[in-house]
Amino acid sequence: MPYTDGMAVDRLSVTVPSELGAALRALAERRGETVSTIVSDAIALQIRLAALDLALEESEHRYGSLDEQALSAAEAELARPPAPKRKPRRNRP
Repeated sequence: MPYTDGMAVDRLSVTVPSELGAALRALAERRGETVSTIVSDAIALQIRLAALDLALEESEHRYGSLDEQALSAAEAELARPPAPKRKPRRNRP
């Protein structure tokens, strides 16, 4: 998904180690994407992870810590590959 998709954009300037910049440009080229798309996706992921951390902290404060068995079950669920998408069945006359 392109990072703009009709949204307003904010032009930023960032400084990264040259090896990281070269690896990022190579990754963008291999994927056929722009550097901006990859960076925007990475920022969005970090924001989602921070929101998840906050939600987990609030849950722990409200309900107490999760037990190890529940954590292990959740980790196992997250580690499983997603189920393949099924094509919708068409009703045949």
